[in-house]
Amino acid sequence: MNRHRLGALLAGGLLACGHGNPAEVMPEPAACATGAPVPGTPVNDPSGPYYHQVVVARTADGITIHDPKQVLEHASVPDAVRLADGRVLVYYVNGARGAVWVAELTADTARVPQPIVVGDVIEPGGIVDPDAFLLPDGSVRLYYLNGFGPPGSGAERAICAADSRDGVHFAAGRVALPMQSTELLTDPSVVRLGDGSWRMASSLGQRSILARSADGLSFTRTGSFENGGVPELGLAPAGRLRIYVCAQGIVSWLSGDGGQSWSREATVVPPNTLGKRILCDPSLPPGAGLFVFKTG
Repeated sequence: MNRHRLGALLAGGLLACGHGNPAEVMPEPAACATGAPVPGTPVNDPSGPYYHQVVVARTADGITIHDPKQVLEHASVPDAVRLADGRVLVYYVNGARGAVWVAELTADTARVPQPIVVGDVIEPGGIVDPDAFLLPDGSVRLYYLNGFGPPGSGAERAICAADSRDGVHFAAGRVALPMQSTELLTDPSVVRLGDGSWRMASSLGQRSILARSADGLSFTRTGSFENGGVPELGLAPAGRLRIYVCAQGIVSWLSGDGGQSWSREATVVPPNTLGKRILCDPSLPPGAGLFVFKTG
């Protein structure tokens, strides 16, 4: 895992996605096998998520942050989403349990934490690096790395996507971006552009792999971003695409052509913020006025 790495919440049906030519038949994504429940014990890794914390700061513009506060201990790889009713959920890897959990987030606290359920499996194994997206109907789509663990463990390694009506119980996942047998993509982040198309960035070491989709379910690679990994995609003013990456702190870049070229924008989280050496895993939930990241 590269990123050193609630109860009923919503009502509404699942989104039926699709753009472009209505006569075009999109291939059905392959299913992602859901791993057996994790043992529920701390992650035994001296540089892993048991020794990480989730921090929340306020922001008005996505560039300048104020009042960063730790809200979760033994927690890593956070990603937040603002729901249709205004509440904010944060998904993260619970380092004391070894599985993805979710909590309701404010600027100062994270409350009612509980494990997610995928395909009727509570605390499924091999699922890490959550990235949450609010669909137009109010349901939540979670993108994640499936099959994390030692090679040959049996679970297919892929970036997968699963939908939920309540933000906790997710349908079985489907492959959104397959991997080559010799690589490990981590830390997906997805955004939808104004023209209806989707973009994904995922980490491959110190760089980020870029991909595109017409429906948000099946992505095709388009290139790479060479200036940092563990990305977070977002929308910036004037229809531009923004990417946050881990570098010296957390740095943002802008693209005016959909991700073909980039210019450096700002250092959003400076090195040594809160006296921490590790500052990574950025998340900017649209409309929440919050910036979430990991320390360690």
